[in-house]
Amino acid sequence: QPEKILALEMGGNNPLIIEDAANMDAAVHLTLQSAFITAGQRCTCARRLLVKQGAQGDAFLARLVDVAGRLQPGRWDDDPQPFIGGLISAQAAQHVMEAWRQREALGGRTLLVPRKVKEGTSLLTPGIIELTGVTDVPDEEVFGPLLNVWRYAHFDEAIRLANNTRFGLSCGLVSTDRAQFEQLLLEARAGIVNWNKPLTGAASTAPFGGVGASGNHRPSAWYAADYCAWPMASLESPELTLPATLSPGLDFSRREAV
Repeated sequence: QPEKILALEMGGNNPLIIEDAANMDAAVHLTLQSAFITAGQRCTCARRLLVKQGAQGDAFLARLVDVAGRLQPGRWDDDPQPFIGGLISAQAAQHVMEAWRQREALGGRTLLVPRKVKEGTSLLTPGIIELTGVTDVPDEEVFGPLLNVWRYAHFDEAIRLANNTRFGLSCGLVSTDRAQFEQLLLEARAGIVNWNKPLTGAASTAPFGGVGASGNHRPSAWYAADYCAWPMASLESPELTLPATLSPGLDFSRREAV
C-alpha cells in the first residue's frame, strides 16, 4: 500500500551519561526525572545510566540509591501526592520484575531492589542494577522503573556505550564541559540529545523522533505535518507569453495563404 505514509515511534534503550556530578543533588534529581517519572513509562526515559568511575561517581550512585529508595508509588489522589503511580497493568509490573531477575541471573549487582507494593496491583518501586562487565544484556526497552548502570573510564568510552544499542531515540549528558556536549552532538546516534536537562519532557516545538529501531525517519511533534500532508510543487505565471527565444526545431513563422 504505497499510498499510505507510515510514521513509527518505537521507543528506545536510552542512555544518560553522568560525567560530572559535582552538584550532586541536582544530578540525582535530573536522573530521577529522566528514569522514573510516570513510573518509567515514557519512551524517552533513561534506561541506561552511564556513570564515570571514581569517588565522585561512587558518591553519586550512593545518593541516587538513597533518594530513589524513598520513592513510594501511590494512587493519583493520595495525600501526600506520590512522585509515581502504577504501571499500565499488573502484567506490565510483572514484566519489569522478570527483567530485573534476568539481569541478576546474568551477573548484575542490584543496588536497589524493585518490589511490588501490593500483589495484584501495578504499583512497583524503582529498581537499580549495575551491569558493568556483564555480557549478553538484552538490548530492549523495559517500559517501567528499572535503571541499568554501567561505569566507564573516559568520555570516548561513554559515547561508545551510549551508542551500543540498536535504538536511537534519546541521549543525555550531565557535564559542565560544553565541548563534551558538542562532541556528543556529533557522535551520538539519537534523535534527541540533551545537556544538563532530563531526557523526558520533550517539547512539541521541536522535532520528536529517533533513528535505528526507534523509528523510520518520520519525526513527530514540530515535524508531524510532514507525514500528514504531501509536498506540492507549482509553476505559475499571471500571463501566457511566447518565449522570445524558441527551442531548436520550432518554427512559428506565419505561412501565407495560397
